[in-house]
Amino acid sequence: MVDPISATLGALTLGVNAASAYHQRKSIVPDGGVDEIGGVKEFWSAHRRDTLDTGSYVTVEGTLSLYAPMIFGDPRLIKQRHFEFRDALSTDAPTSIDALVSISSGQPVVRLEPMEGVYYAGLYEGIGRNSIPVFVDEDRFDSWRAERTNTRNQVWDVALTGQLDDLPTEWDDFFSIFGLDQEAPEYAIYVQDDATSNIEHRGETSFFEADVWAAYEHGGNRGWMTRCPDFADRTEVRQAIDAIIDNLEAVEGTVELISQYDLVDRPLGTSPSIDQTSTHVQEMSNRRVREDYIDDVSALIDSYT
Repeated sequence: MVDPISATLGALTLGVNAASAYHQRKSIVPDGGVDEIGGVKEFWSAHRRDTLDTGSYVTVEGTLSLYAPMIFGDPRLIKQRHFEFRDALSTDAPTSIDALVSISSGQPVVRLEPMEGVYYAGLYEGIGRNSIPVFVDEDRFDSWRAERTNTRNQVWDVALTGQLDDLPTEWDDFFSIFGLDQEAPEYAIYVQDDATSNIEHRGETSFFEADVWAAYEHGGNRGWMTRCPDFADRTEVRQAIDAIIDNLEAVEGTVELISQYDLVDRPLGTSPSIDQTSTHVQEMSNRRVREDYIDDVSALIDSYT
């Protein structure tokens, strides 16, 4: 049986890689105006009313971060499906499924190296679950960030303008793990290096709460730890990291770190077997392997719900 944590992270990474490649292949469309959406909640309200127009440029206000959502969509639906998943789960379920329950809440985030010259980011309102996936040109974002007075910040309040467009079909497998393949959002915001796309800095973020996490192995079993700091407070993030490290060190016996929320700076340390983005993409790009993995994970979930 495949490990559900590794399979889920692999499917997510493949989706990010495919969307990044799609971002680079997209041609710039003529300027037809920009739809002023409002905030992230207004974005998903427009989604429910079916008034979002894929292919158009939109401006959405929110908190921008390279700590990107691990799962996203209509926050109401994400919350509903999370409680349904949690309530249906047997008390005999292995600890590795705890990771999937946690991810299904919409709160965990992940930071990846740029792929295909594109960053995977998130636009948020208050908490991790209120999110929109964003793919932004690497050079454009690096230039924008270099202009900020405090480059150590990882969250910024912005008005983000980009093209609303489709997600590649590679995301379908990831959403199917959580029973969202028929209801998942079909789009992201793509911020390209063009005259219409823009990141307007609105000021320092006062509050943004999301989950940092660690996946680990102990005694042949996979486990998952989380903390939920305010990313606008660097001290609180540091305390959350230290708490996870302390808890991992307190486990009796050998504990091996498998993966973590930040795969760039790796604040929880490194391990010879820690999941590498390139390995995920290479392995999961084989459709037969991916389908087998997803089928195994689905069968595991079915057996405990």
